[in-house]
Amino acid sequence: MTEPNPIPSFEEILKFLQAFPIDLQKVYPRSVSSMNGLLYGMIRTGQGKKLFVIGEKELLFKDPFHGKIFHHAPSLKVCDLSPENTLSLMELFPFTRPVSLLNYPTTIGTGDRLGLATPGHVRAVKKFRVRPVLAQQSIRENGQTGRNFKAVIADAAWSVFQENYCEGYGADGDHLKSLDEVRLALDAGVSMITIDLSEKLNFEAFSIPQEAIERRFKGEIDPGDAKVLLHLFLDKEFTFRGSRGDLSIRFSDEEVKRNVLLFHQAIDFSEEVHQFLIQRTGRKPLIDFEISIDEIPFPTSPETHLFLMIALRHRGVRIDSLAPRFIGEFQKGIDYRGEVTSFREQFYRHVLIAQHYGNYKISIHSGSDKFSIFPHIGEMSQGKIHLKTAGTSWLEAVRLISLKDPSLYREMHLQALSAFGEASKHYQVTTDISCVPQIKDLTDLELSGLLDQENARQLLHITYGFLLKSELRDRIFKTLIQYEEDYGSLLDKHIEKHLEYLGAERRE
Repeated sequence: MTEPNPIPSFEEILKFLQAFPIDLQKVYPRSVSSMNGLLYGMIRTGQGKKLFVIGEKELLFKDPFHGKIFHHAPSLKVCDLSPENTLSLMELFPFTRPVSLLNYPTTIGTGDRLGLATPGHVRAVKKFRVRPVLAQQSIRENGQTGRNFKAVIADAAWSVFQENYCEGYGADGDHLKSLDEVRLALDAGVSMITIDLSEKLNFEAFSIPQEAIERRFKGEIDPGDAKVLLHLFLDKEFTFRGSRGDLSIRFSDEEVKRNVLLFHQAIDFSEEVHQFLIQRTGRKPLIDFEISIDEIPFPTSPETHLFLMIALRHRGVRIDSLAPRFIGEFQKGIDYRGEVTSFREQFYRHVLIAQHYGNYKISIHSGSDKFSIFPHIGEMSQGKIHLKTAGTSWLEAVRLISLKDPSLYREMHLQALSAFGEASKHYQVTTDISCVPQIKDLTDLELSGLLDQENARQLLHITYGFLLKSELRDRIFKTLIQYEEDYGSLLDKHIEKHLEYLGAERRE
């Protein structure tokens, strides 16, 4: 093979690489690119994925990647996907670094829990005028999978390079509950922060009797803050006009005080995080900032949404997206449960408020597989939306295993049944285990059908952490790696279906 400029054919590259003792198993053709007289690309060897660099040995010595050089004419360098080399990748190929997606109206978080799903996600996203948040994990999810934010971002960066996806992607430190967690995510290089206010809210504020409100309000709220908040809301009418109808909201004295008692600690925390983001990145933060109130015991009414936004704006806090808890049930990995017409009406009111108080996105958490309401979400939001998915990609991994290694799937299924009781303590699900078919009664060909049944889907969804910490872990990864193209195809089709139902604009 001659010097790599212009880029040689795939056949030439493959033949060249096969001449070296590197246990070559696969070359990723989309990853191949030329820069500074060197040829870069990714391969899979018996020891996992590697970066290869081809060129004159003098140039290889100057190249920033660290690896083993095989002298030839031209020479070859093979590099591990190490943290050090990840930093070099982001420097040399800036499109592999996470960026803010604030300027893009439709975004989707794809939550690659295994570090193997991003190629399939990218292939789906490329078909639409949307931008992906490819690295999206919470502290809880990282604990379940044995990863951390830096590893999650590194996996996304190398996958972006593998797929040559140059349009920009985000990395979300999801459901963060303290400033220390925010700092941890920022230090890892995330481009988005989602704070979870659930532990900062006083849920008793909406259940205590009316006669106790005044006493609690005077005892818990600073008099200066109380005066300002009452002034902001009392004797005022907030009117929002929209193409599908108007919305008018007035607050009574009791409603204001209940909302103040509910939110006062959460508002302080939101302001603290916002100021920290400004200190880290400048007056106009380069980090997308989302607030989540979806993991609370009751739906977020439009009135409560409006109260929070006005109170935050008074403190100078600006957000890029808000995740309310909607009416109905947003359970993991299954379709919406609830009255669709009522959801549509309330969702429209949330959109009106968002349009008038900062034009931020409404964020849909536990958004996987909510196909019955996706068209309404897309229509009502006019395409200004952030959809978060995660577990659905894990379920497609389980589907692949059921198709390719039925015996492994059977072991996973039994492990999931054993772990379900403990796992269900951490999720809001209504799974009826008695409705899951007895696996011993199913043929191998029938196993994949379980991934189309709600109770079985939830069983396998919420027990992922237990399965990934079990003795089955290595076999799970080995199977997914062996059939990575099949896994990518399943994900491509599945995420495409999500975006199609949302009404995302297709590329020409």
